[in-house]
Amino acid sequence: MSETEDLVQVQLGLEEESRAISRTRYRNKRSAPWIDAFGPEKDAASLPPGRVMLRQMLDPTVQAIEAFLTDGKAGKAGRRHAAFDLLQPYDADPKALAYLTLRCCIQAGVSERNLQTASKAVARAIQSHLEDSEFARVNPAGAKGLQRSLAKTPKVSRKRQQAITALHEVEGVSVCWTQKEQLLVGMKMLELAIDATDLFETRLLREKHGNAFKQRQILQVTDKALEWMEGQHGRCELLDPLPLPMVVPPRPWTTPTDGGYLQPLIGARLVRAYSRPYREEIENIAMPSVYSAVNAIQNTAWRINRQILDVMECLTNDGGGMAGLPKQIMEPLPERPSAAESSAEIEAAWRRSRAEIHARNAGERGKRLTVAQQLWVARKLADYPAIYYPYELDWRGRAYAVPQAGPHPQANDTGRALLEFSRGKPLGRKGARWLAIHTANVFGIDKVSFDERVAWVEAHTAEIIDSATDPIDGGRFWTTADKPWAALAACFEWAGCVRDGEAFISHLPIAIDGSNSGLQHYTALLRDPNAAPHVNLTGADRPGDIYALVASKAQALADASSDPKARPWQEGKITRGVVKPPCMTYVYSATAYAMTDQIKGELARLDKAAHDQGLPSYLRGADNFTAANWLSSLLYRLIGETVPAAASAMAWFKSAAKVINKVDIPLWWTTPAGLPVMQRYPNTKVGKTDVTFRGKRMQLSLSDDATPTTLAGYLERPGRATMDSRKSGNAIAPNFIHSLDAAHLMLTINAASLEGIDDVAVIHDSFGTHAADTDRLSEILRETFVRMYEADPLAHFRDELLDQIDDEDLQAQLLPLPPLGELDLKAVLEATYMFS
Repeated sequence: MSETEDLVQVQLGLEEESRAISRTRYRNKRSAPWIDAFGPEKDAASLPPGRVMLRQMLDPTVQAIEAFLTDGKAGKAGRRHAAFDLLQPYDADPKALAYLTLRCCIQAGVSERNLQTASKAVARAIQSHLEDSEFARVNPAGAKGLQRSLAKTPKVSRKRQQAITALHEVEGVSVCWTQKEQLLVGMKMLELAIDATDLFETRLLREKHGNAFKQRQILQVTDKALEWMEGQHGRCELLDPLPLPMVVPPRPWTTPTDGGYLQPLIGARLVRAYSRPYREEIENIAMPSVYSAVNAIQNTAWRINRQILDVMECLTNDGGGMAGLPKQIMEPLPERPSAAESSAEIEAAWRRSRAEIHARNAGERGKRLTVAQQLWVARKLADYPAIYYPYELDWRGRAYAVPQAGPHPQANDTGRALLEFSRGKPLGRKGARWLAIHTANVFGIDKVSFDERVAWVEAHTAEIIDSATDPIDGGRFWTTADKPWAALAACFEWAGCVRDGEAFISHLPIAIDGSNSGLQHYTALLRDPNAAPHVNLTGADRPGDIYALVASKAQALADASSDPKARPWQEGKITRGVVKPPCMTYVYSATAYAMTDQIKGELARLDKAAHDQGLPSYLRGADNFTAANWLSSLLYRLIGETVPAAASAMAWFKSAAKVINKVDIPLWWTTPAGLPVMQRYPNTKVGKTDVTFRGKRMQLSLSDDATPTTLAGYLERPGRATMDSRKSGNAIAPNFIHSLDAAHLMLTINAASLEGIDDVAVIHDSFGTHAADTDRLSEILRETFVRMYEADPLAHFRDELLDQIDDEDLQAQLLPLPPLGELDLKAVLEATYMFS
């Protein structure tokens, strides 16, 4: 057997192992502890087969309950069931009653619970829902606040549930049913569900206890339904795999469903779109540029960086807590001080401290699992000379590595640093310079000129070599970097460059990133000469920095403001890091409200860093939410004033969405790389009802059989809107820009491949290749960008919209495009800091 055949057999074994892991994960999920209506139990209704069963049986159960309530209201002949009298005062929604009944029925039936236990569980679930609904009626603000609080926790603890019960009593909304009344309501709902669905049945068990026999009646799922559920569980065991990297090149994509793993995962598709009309449409569309780009990306040969792996394992085994590695031991919770009994202030401070430590421990727990998984996969594959990552696209064309567990080219700092190119290339003169630039970048020295970055590396060569020679017991200069593990990998390479010069064989991906790529695309779309220098679309001696520009404007306004809410931000507190997330997302239609959350997140990070150093909070004790809310409104206005062309483009996109929404069909366009894109946000509001289960409120809707399942079906739509116009209007601009970003990536990869650049690392607007090829890749990025925008994709987009509108009156409502500025796209060819 040849070496290639051996690797194929290894690969088949890895894929079988991935499926085995999938089965184990799913089975563990089936036996996971959930807090449901019965207490700690397996929740069969939460798993996919149970959810399908619940969704399919909801409609007939709703109809049965509606008929029961209607008959009770009509006062038909015969004795009225006591359950009606208990439910009638609350005007309960039959859909909510049906959902709660089925949810408890499925769990009780699978577990074969006593009929009495099951009926009480149904009644308690209904009681909780009725109380929450009444609470929302009498105290809407309080109910919303409670649900916001509960939304932050994965499940409602018993202690929290007791507090909710007490709150309902104070508000006077408690549903006070006796145990007998609970039994009456629960049994009637069970009876209706059994009759309506034929999924459940009762059975009398006769069991021996000592010398006597006792009888008990149980609820169970019918044999037919149980057989169906087990078959669905078997299918689901294969639907949640842990895809691993490959040890042979992935199969090239030749159709939307053929490519990637040797034995494709269930449901594997090139484009991860869940719309059947879209999937059917692209089956018949030629997309040669799309296929060639994805195949080039997934043909890149990688290997595990053994030096990084050894250091990471050593530090993890020593307890972690350094260079971004999570601590392996949880931070102990403080004991309650004795003075807390007599001081509410001390009690509150102790509780706050415990909550903060608990939150930090929870965050560290997730990080530990991530790093452990990365190390496990890396060690498993460390001896293979080459590993590969199959790729797929989201519906806008953005490329993603399929294996997301373990190290992969789009992972966090630890996950990416564990990888390097399998094939090496000599640095050469230009490669040595790009290696130095990359090294400065990962240390955070990326806002200065290339010459200054190279000079910084040369000035710190001693510390860099010390990091490479003795990363654990040396000076640990690498741990001071913005991306410490990428920095350590760069230190190893720079030490090799110092030792061997330009002949050094480099395996490190040199990353060059776009400067606010979203705004770069808007600037090129509208030829905006004012924004171009700030997003590096023109030649310059130093890189422009729109984040720093907006931060300086905001700081000046805050310092000059007499508003008390501005005071926390005065004296230099509005930094580039605080401003960066709002600036990045503004061009993706982020609202001022969303910016508030972003600023709060950055403040939380700064507060944690201050806490770790024993310093006061970043804003010196000011309320983070109030401060973030004030700054977000200021930034939203400032960003719009700084990039008015982008603001006008977003306004045009929204106006275009209003027109296409009147046609009420999904929105289609074709990217410059030839990928058809379908934006579809179905209208899910009709027929919704609120229901409370396990303390949390959710919205339910019956399955809509009238929803079109083919593209042609949208043209023969039902009498109500099938599209969500609000979502479509908000999403059209960011989705179109993301699709342009993805198209630029594909065009660049194809052009680079033609010139022999075969190893690439891509993360949307970040590109990496060998140091020796980086100079040429930088030029190709600009050349493809210019060609793409010289073809005027915005005008092409408008033409495609017109093609989808048959009505001439509606066509006339589609506004002309915003006027183009005077930016010469050829200037981009000299913009060396466009990707840097």
